[in-house]
Amino acid sequence: MASPEMTNEDLFAPIEKRPKATNASIRHMFGGIDKVLIKEDGVYNGKAISDKVLLCLTQPEVISRLNQLLEINEAMTGFYCMCLGSYAIELHAHDTMKHIIGLHHGTSIRYDGWNGDAELSKNEELLVFLSEQGLSQPLEAHVQQKKSMEANQIAQRNWLEIAPKTFRKYWDQISNMDADYLPTLIQDLHTEMPDQQQLIIVLLQTFGKTDKYWSAYPHYESVPDDILKIFDVRDIIRAYIQSDRNYKTRRGLGRFLCSHDFKKNRKKFIQEIPLEVISDLEKCFDHIGETRGINEMFSLRREKEKA
Repeated sequence: MASPEMTNEDLFAPIEKRPKATNASIRHMFGGIDKVLIKEDGVYNGKAISDKVLLCLTQPEVISRLNQLLEINEAMTGFYCMCLGSYAIELHAHDTMKHIIGLHHGTSIRYDGWNGDAELSKNEELLVFLSEQGLSQPLEAHVQQKKSMEANQIAQRNWLEIAPKTFRKYWDQISNMDADYLPTLIQDLHTEMPDQQQLIIVLLQTFGKTDKYWSAYPHYESVPDDILKIFDVRDIIRAYIQSDRNYKTRRGLGRFLCSHDFKKNRKKFIQEIPLEVISDLEKCFDHIGETRGINEMFSLRREKEKA
Protein backbone atom coordinates (compact mmCIF):
# COMPACT_ATOMS: atom_id res chain seq x y z
CA MET A 1 0.00 0.00 0.00
CA ALA A 2 1.40 3.40 -0.98
CA SER A 3 1.99 5.93 1.75
CA PRO A 4 -0.54 8.78 1.82
CA GLU A 5 0.63 12.18 0.70
CA MET A 6 1.08 14.84 3.37
CA THR A 7 1.32 18.07 1.44
CA ASN A 8 0.99 21.71 2.41
CA GLU A 9 -2.19 21.72 0.33
CA ASP A 10 -3.68 19.16 2.72
CA LEU A 11 -2.75 21.30 5.73
CA PHE A 12 -4.46 24.44 4.47
CA ALA A 13 -7.52 22.84 2.88
CA PRO A 14 -10.89 23.30 4.67
CA ILE A 15 -11.18 20.72 7.44
CA GLU A 16 -14.02 18.78 5.81
CA LYS A 17 -11.97 18.38 2.61
CA ARG A 18 -8.87 17.03 4.29
CA PRO A 19 -8.21 13.27 4.34
CA LYS A 20 -9.45 11.23 7.27
CA ALA A 21 -7.01 10.03 9.89
CA THR A 22 -5.43 6.63 9.25
CA ASN A 23 -2.74 4.52 10.85
CA ALA A 24 -0.95 4.51 7.51
CA SER A 25 -0.63 8.29 7.68
CA ILE A 26 0.86 8.08 11.17
CA ARG A 27 3.43 5.51 10.03
CA HIS A 28 4.26 7.81 7.12
CA MET A 29 4.84 10.74 9.50
CA PHE A 30 7.41 8.75 11.46
CA GLY A 31 9.49 7.94 8.39
CA GLY A 32 13.04 9.24 8.92
CA ILE A 33 12.25 10.74 12.33
CA ASP A 34 15.28 10.75 14.65
CA LYS A 35 13.99 12.89 17.53
CA VAL A 36 10.65 13.40 19.25
CA LEU A 37 9.98 16.33 21.55
CA ILE A 38 6.90 16.36 23.76
CA LYS A 39 5.99 19.84 24.92
CA GLU A 40 3.64 21.23 27.49
CA ASP A 41 0.16 22.31 26.34
CA GLY A 42 -1.28 21.59 22.92
CA VAL A 43 -0.98 22.76 19.34
CA TYR A 44 -2.23 25.93 17.64
CA ASN A 45 -1.82 26.78 13.96
CA GLY A 46 0.65 23.96 13.46
CA LYS A 47 2.92 25.01 16.34
CA ALA A 48 3.36 23.97 19.94
CA ILE A 49 1.70 26.46 22.29
CA SER A 50 4.54 26.15 24.79
CA ASP A 51 8.31 26.01 24.35
CA LYS A 52 8.69 23.89 27.48
CA VAL A 53 10.06 20.44 26.56
CA LEU A 54 8.83 17.74 28.93
CA LEU A 55 10.38 14.75 27.18
CA CYS A 56 12.98 14.19 24.46
CA LEU A 57 13.21 10.81 22.71
CA THR A 58 16.16 10.00 20.43
CA GLN A 59 16.68 6.25 20.64
CA PRO A 60 15.38 4.58 17.43
CA GLU A 61 13.70 1.71 19.27
CA VAL A 62 11.92 4.13 21.64
CA ILE A 63 10.70 6.27 18.74
CA SER A 64 9.52 3.13 16.96
CA ARG A 65 7.60 2.06 20.07
CA LEU A 66 5.94 5.47 20.27
CA ASN A 67 4.90 5.10 16.64
CA GLN A 68 3.31 1.74 17.44
CA LEU A 69 1.43 3.13 20.44
CA LEU A 70 0.05 6.09 18.51
CA GLU A 71 -2.34 3.68 16.89
CA ILE A 72 -5.83 5.00 16.26
CA ASN A 73 -9.27 3.46 16.05
CA GLU A 74 -10.05 4.24 12.40
CA ALA A 75 -13.76 3.80 13.10
CA MET A 76 -13.63 6.73 15.54
CA THR A 77 -12.26 9.70 13.61
CA GLY A 78 -13.51 13.02 12.27
CA PHE A 79 -14.76 14.45 15.59
CA TYR A 80 -13.28 17.62 17.02
CA CYS A 81 -12.35 18.31 20.64
CA MET A 82 -13.05 21.95 21.52
CA CYS A 83 -9.73 22.47 23.30
CA LEU A 84 -6.23 22.81 21.82
CA GLY A 85 -4.88 19.70 23.49
CA SER A 86 -2.85 18.77 26.54
CA TYR A 87 0.53 18.12 24.90
CA ALA A 88 2.33 18.72 21.60
CA ILE A 89 4.29 15.83 20.03
CA GLU A 90 6.91 17.20 17.64
CA LEU A 91 8.50 14.81 15.13
CA HIS A 92 12.00 15.93 14.04
CA ALA A 93 14.43 14.75 11.37
CA HIS A 94 17.92 16.25 11.14
CA ASP A 95 16.97 19.03 13.60
CA THR A 96 13.96 20.07 11.54
CA MET A 97 10.41 19.61 12.73
CA LYS A 98 8.52 17.60 10.11
CA HIS A 99 5.17 17.03 11.81
CA ILE A 100 3.36 17.99 15.00
CA ILE A 101 0.59 15.99 16.69
CA GLY A 102 -1.66 17.22 19.49
CA LEU A 103 -2.41 14.80 22.33
CA HIS A 104 -5.85 15.44 23.81
CA HIS A 105 -6.68 14.26 27.34
CA GLY A 106 -4.67 11.07 26.84
CA THR A 107 -7.44 9.61 24.67
CA SER A 108 -7.18 11.16 21.19
CA ILE A 109 -4.79 12.90 18.83
CA ARG A 110 -5.06 15.69 16.27
CA TYR A 111 -3.04 16.40 13.15
CA ASP A 112 -3.74 19.47 11.02
CA GLY A 113 -3.67 17.40 7.82
CA TRP A 114 -6.72 15.37 8.93
CA ASN A 115 -10.41 16.16 8.77
CA GLY A 116 -10.72 15.82 12.55
CA ASP A 117 -9.39 14.12 15.64
CA ALA A 118 -8.82 10.40 16.08
CA GLU A 119 -9.39 8.13 19.05
CA LEU A 120 -6.33 6.29 20.35
CA SER A 121 -6.81 2.54 20.50
CA LYS A 122 -3.85 1.93 22.86
CA ASN A 123 -4.11 5.05 24.98
CA GLU A 124 -3.39 3.43 28.35
CA GLU A 125 -0.36 1.59 26.96
CA LEU A 126 0.82 4.90 25.50
CA LEU A 127 0.48 6.71 28.82
CA VAL A 128 2.33 3.96 30.68
CA PHE A 129 5.09 4.12 28.06
CA LEU A 130 5.41 7.91 28.45
CA SER A 131 5.56 7.52 32.21
CA GLU A 132 8.33 4.93 31.87
CA GLN A 133 10.26 7.40 29.69
CA GLY A 134 9.96 10.09 32.38
CA LEU A 135 6.72 11.91 31.56
CA SER A 136 4.27 10.78 34.23
CA GLN A 137 1.73 13.64 34.20
CA PRO A 138 -0.50 12.27 31.40
CA LEU A 139 -0.85 8.90 33.14
CA GLU A 140 -1.52 10.52 36.52
CA ALA A 141 -4.19 12.77 35.00
CA HIS A 142 -5.78 9.78 33.26
CA VAL A 143 -5.90 7.74 36.47
CA GLN A 144 -7.45 10.65 38.33
CA GLN A 145 -9.99 11.17 35.57
CA LYS A 146 -10.99 7.49 35.71
CA LYS A 147 -11.47 7.73 39.47
CA SER A 148 -13.61 10.81 38.99
CA MET A 149 -15.69 9.11 36.30
CA GLU A 150 -16.22 6.06 38.53
CA ALA A 151 -17.30 8.32 41.39
CA ASN A 152 -19.71 10.14 39.06
CA GLN A 153 -21.17 6.85 37.87
CA ILE A 154 -21.74 5.74 41.48
CA ALA A 155 -23.39 9.08 42.30
CA GLN A 156 -25.59 8.73 39.21
CA ARG A 157 -26.69 5.21 40.21
CA ASN A 158 -27.45 6.35 43.76
CA TRP A 159 -29.46 9.30 42.40
CA LEU A 160 -31.52 7.08 40.11
CA GLU A 161 -32.26 4.70 42.98
CA ILE A 162 -34.26 7.38 44.80
CA ALA A 163 -35.64 9.10 41.67
CA PRO A 164 -39.06 8.16 40.22
CA LYS A 165 -38.83 5.04 38.06
CA THR A 166 -40.04 7.10 35.09
CA PHE A 167 -36.67 8.87 35.02
CA ARG A 168 -34.99 5.62 33.96
CA LYS A 169 -37.34 5.35 30.98
CA TYR A 170 -36.20 8.77 29.75
CA TRP A 171 -32.57 8.50 30.79
CA ASP A 172 -31.18 8.75 27.25
CA GLN A 173 -33.07 11.99 26.67
CA ILE A 174 -32.05 13.33 30.08
CA SER A 175 -28.40 12.45 29.42
CA ASN A 176 -28.50 14.13 26.00
CA MET A 177 -30.24 17.23 27.42
CA ASP A 178 -33.11 16.81 24.97
CA ALA A 179 -35.66 19.46 26.01
CA ASP A 180 -38.58 17.95 24.06
CA TYR A 181 -39.13 14.92 26.31
CA LEU A 182 -40.22 16.77 29.47
CA PRO A 183 -44.01 17.03 28.82
CA THR A 184 -44.23 13.29 28.10
CA LEU A 185 -42.12 12.46 31.14
CA ILE A 186 -44.45 14.55 33.31
CA GLN A 187 -47.48 12.69 31.95
CA ASP A 188 -45.83 9.36 32.77
CA LEU A 189 -44.89 10.65 36.23
CA HIS A 190 -48.54 11.37 37.02
CA THR A 191 -49.37 7.83 35.92
CA GLU A 192 -46.62 6.41 38.14
CA MET A 193 -47.59 8.60 41.10
CA PRO A 194 -51.18 9.87 40.81
CA ASP A 195 -51.05 11.21 44.37
CA GLN A 196 -49.74 14.78 44.02
CA GLN A 197 -48.34 15.01 47.54
CA GLN A 198 -46.37 11.79 47.12
CA LEU A 199 -45.03 13.00 43.77
CA ILE A 200 -43.92 16.36 45.19
CA ILE A 201 -42.11 14.70 48.11
CA VAL A 202 -40.29 12.25 45.83
CA LEU A 203 -39.26 15.12 43.54
CA LEU A 204 -38.00 17.16 46.52
CA GLN A 205 -36.01 14.21 47.84
CA THR A 206 -34.53 13.57 44.41
CA PHE A 207 -33.62 17.25 44.02
CA GLY A 208 -32.01 17.16 47.47
CA LYS A 209 -29.78 14.20 46.57
CA THR A 210 -26.63 16.14 45.69
CA ASP A 211 -23.13 17.02 46.78
CA LYS A 212 -23.18 20.34 44.89
CA TYR A 213 -26.25 22.34 45.75
CA TRP A 214 -25.69 25.55 43.88
CA SER A 215 -23.26 25.12 40.99
CA ALA A 216 -21.17 22.62 38.99
CA TYR A 217 -23.70 19.85 39.61
CA PRO A 218 -24.58 17.23 36.97
CA HIS A 219 -27.20 18.56 34.55
CA TYR A 220 -29.57 15.68 35.32
CA GLU A 221 -30.06 17.06 38.84
CA SER A 222 -32.03 19.96 37.36
CA VAL A 223 -34.81 17.67 36.06
CA PRO A 224 -36.77 17.41 39.35
CA ASP A 225 -36.42 21.19 39.73
CA ASP A 226 -37.91 21.71 36.26
CA ILE A 227 -40.87 19.50 37.20
CA LEU A 228 -41.41 21.10 40.61
CA LYS A 229 -41.87 24.45 38.85
CA ILE A 230 -45.18 23.25 37.39
CA PHE A 231 -46.70 23.05 40.88
CA ASP A 232 -48.12 25.92 42.89
CA VAL A 233 -45.69 26.91 45.64
CA ARG A 234 -48.50 26.54 48.18
CA ASP A 235 -48.95 22.91 47.13
CA ILE A 236 -45.22 22.26 47.54
CA ILE A 237 -45.16 23.81 51.03
CA ARG A 238 -48.35 21.96 51.99
CA ALA A 239 -46.94 18.64 50.80
CA TYR A 240 -43.83 19.23 52.90
CA ILE A 241 -45.77 20.20 56.05
CA GLN A 242 -48.05 17.15 55.73
CA SER A 243 -45.04 14.83 55.28
CA ASP A 244 -42.78 13.52 58.04
CA ARG A 245 -40.49 16.50 57.24
CA ASN A 246 -37.36 14.34 57.19
CA TYR A 247 -33.93 15.62 56.22
CA LYS A 248 -34.06 14.14 52.72
CA THR A 249 -37.13 16.26 51.98
CA ARG A 250 -35.71 19.31 53.76
CA ARG A 251 -32.57 19.25 51.63
CA GLY A 252 -34.63 19.32 48.46
CA LEU A 253 -37.02 22.01 49.66
CA GLY A 254 -34.13 24.18 50.82
CA ARG A 255 -32.39 23.80 47.49
CA PHE A 256 -35.60 24.61 45.63
CA LEU A 257 -36.50 27.73 47.64
CA CYS A 258 -32.93 29.07 47.35
CA SER A 259 -32.33 28.16 43.71
CA HIS A 260 -31.35 30.97 41.37
CA ASP A 261 -34.58 30.77 39.35
CA PHE A 262 -36.90 30.72 42.35
CA LYS A 263 -35.09 33.54 44.16
CA LYS A 264 -35.84 35.88 41.25
CA ASN A 265 -39.57 35.69 42.09
CA ARG A 266 -39.43 34.63 45.73
CA LYS A 267 -40.89 37.88 47.10
CA LYS A 268 -44.20 37.01 45.43
CA PHE A 269 -44.36 33.77 47.42
CA ILE A 270 -42.79 34.82 50.71
CA GLN A 271 -46.18 34.81 52.50
CA GLU A 272 -46.60 31.15 51.53
CA ILE A 273 -43.40 30.08 53.34
CA PRO A 274 -44.09 29.71 57.10
CA LEU A 275 -41.38 30.51 59.62
CA GLU A 276 -41.60 26.93 60.93
CA VAL A 277 -40.51 25.72 57.48
CA ILE A 278 -37.60 28.16 57.45
CA SER A 279 -36.58 26.90 60.91
CA ASP A 280 -36.63 23.31 59.63
CA LEU A 281 -34.40 24.22 56.71
CA GLU A 282 -32.00 26.20 58.92
CA LYS A 283 -31.58 23.14 61.15
CA CYS A 284 -31.03 20.92 58.11
CA PHE A 285 -28.31 23.06 56.51
CA ASP A 286 -26.66 23.60 59.87
CA HIS A 287 -26.66 19.84 60.54
CA ILE A 288 -25.01 18.96 57.22
CA GLY A 289 -22.60 21.92 57.38
CA GLU A 290 -23.83 23.53 54.14
CA THR A 291 -22.47 27.05 54.64
CA ARG A 292 -24.13 28.66 51.65
CA GLY A 293 -27.40 27.00 52.59
CA ILE A 294 -27.14 28.49 56.07
CA ASN A 295 -26.54 31.93 54.55
CA GLU A 296 -29.42 31.46 52.11
CA MET A 297 -31.75 30.59 54.99
CA PHE A 298 -30.61 33.71 56.86
CA SER A 299 -31.55 35.79 53.81
CA LEU A 300 -34.87 34.00 53.45
CA ARG A 301 -35.73 34.65 57.11
CA ARG A 302 -34.92 38.35 56.71
CA GLU A 303 -37.13 38.55 53.63
CA LYS A 304 -39.92 36.88 55.58
CA GLU A 305 -39.58 39.19 58.58
CA LYS A 306 -39.64 42.29 56.35
CA ALA A 307 -42.69 41.13 54.43
